[in-house]
Amino acid sequence: MKLYEFFNVPVDQTGKEFKTFKKQSQVEKQKTADEVFWYILDHDQLHKEYVLPFVSKIKNQISDPNFDRNRFAKSWLPMVNKGCTLYHKKMKLTSNPKELFDQKTREDLCKRLADQFIDDLTNDQYHVGDHSK
Repeated sequence: MKLYEFFNVPVDQTGKEFKTFKKQSQVEKQKTADEVFWYILDHDQLHKEYVLPFVSKIKNQISDPNFDRNRFAKSWLPMVNKGCTLYHKKMKLTSNPKELFDQKTREDLCKRLADQFIDDLTNDQYHVGDHSK
């Protein structure tokens, strides 16, 4: 077996990686981002630590016509950072977490979480501090 076959890196005659390998890498990166997204959503401690306090502050602001969705998405960054760190530790990944979860990946996760929670808040699924409903 040749070394490049062992590491599953296709190489052409010039010794350079095929462009298709880079695309596979992006697919793997997206799969990892999806796993982290669901890991964050299902992690009870992250939910208690970040979501519940944040929901009580933001719930009334969503109905405001001047509500800024981009600013709302960026406010999920501390939760995403912690979720990426916890996921990295849980899965015992050996790669550098800053490379695995780069800034673009983290921003995309923030937007996905923001969209998820905006839908939940507008559908009135959170009743934090209001037990009359």
